[in-house]
Amino acid sequence: MAVAVQEKAARPWEVLSPLNGWTLLVVLVTCLLIIDLVKKRRPRNFPPGPQLFPLVGTFVDLKQPLHLALQKLTGRYGNIFSVQFGSLTFVVVNGYQMVREALVHQAEIFADRPNIPLLQEIFKGFGLISSNGHIWRQQRKFASATLKTIAVSFEEKVQEESRYLVETIEEEKGQPFDPHYKINSAVSNIICSITFGNRFDYHDNRFQELLHSLAETLLLIGSFWGQLYNAFPLVMRWLPGPFRKIFRHWEKLQYFVKEVIAKHKENLDQSEAGDYIDCYLKEIEKFKGDTNSYFHEENLLCSTLDLFLTGTETTATAIRWALLYMAAYPHIQGRMPSMHYGNRGPRKIGK
Repeated sequence: MAVAVQEKAARPWEVLSPLNGWTLLVVLVTCLLIIDLVKKRRPRNFPPGPQLFPLVGTFVDLKQPLHLALQKLTGRYGNIFSVQFGSLTFVVVNGYQMVREALVHQAEIFADRPNIPLLQEIFKGFGLISSNGHIWRQQRKFASATLKTIAVSFEEKVQEESRYLVETIEEEKGQPFDPHYKINSAVSNIICSITFGNRFDYHDNRFQELLHSLAETLLLIGSFWGQLYNAFPLVMRWLPGPFRKIFRHWEKLQYFVKEVIAKHKENLDQSEAGDYIDCYLKEIEKFKGDTNSYFHEENLLCSTLDLFLTGTETTATAIRWALLYMAAYPHIQGRMPSMHYGNRGPRKIGK
């Protein structure tokens, strides 16, 4: 008997029969799921929410847009509740008064940005969107002050670009057309005028390619694949999928802006205010050697791209919705003042 036990101990792989191996695997997986569920347990006094499940977190109906699925939960959990998607935890605030309380009256408490894996992968914690703490305050203060400085010519740039937009719409001669990229071009050109110091022709192939890359990047970030990456970054980082286009587009956008920055460095005039990039390059020179300063070209690159991300698509989408509403409600459209664009800019000519 003792000899038999010693022989088995000498050959442990024989003890682990297929059945025992599967049992061990099931026990191991069960333990990992329990550990994950315990980690996902809501802290005391945390907003309530739907039942949490291991790995996935909260189940929502993906047959409808996420905001509508979350809207349904307000009837059960009120205007403040929590959900979890993979490794990300969200507190959802619903209703005008609640949002105003959080973002206006409690602005300092809610100032920090969440750690969104996809945005962290792109921005590396730099820029205006994904940065936090001292770096965010420093960059935001500079951007706000600089935009106010060059705001004197901002209205003129808007009026000038409005004239170009009207002209390109008139080229359609009253025929149906998709205004998406015409409006995007106009809005983006205003941002280009502020950041680069020049605008682009609407028929510029490279400019249009960049606008398409920007639009598709934003679409993919908010898509199911983008959210899946954010929920399971450690797994998705190694898998193929449509979200890979985000990184390819981002490289293209970075390359374009880096070229513009390089040209600005060659032609930088310290005596003139110039555009946003000029002002930022001067700030880099001003704080050169200061180890506590975050003014460097990586931040300049990310901040410039932030202005495009937050400015182009959001403003263009608002304008497209305005056009849709006016088309759907002609009586409202009739009450809008007509504008004539002459040599002196836009002038009201009727009601």
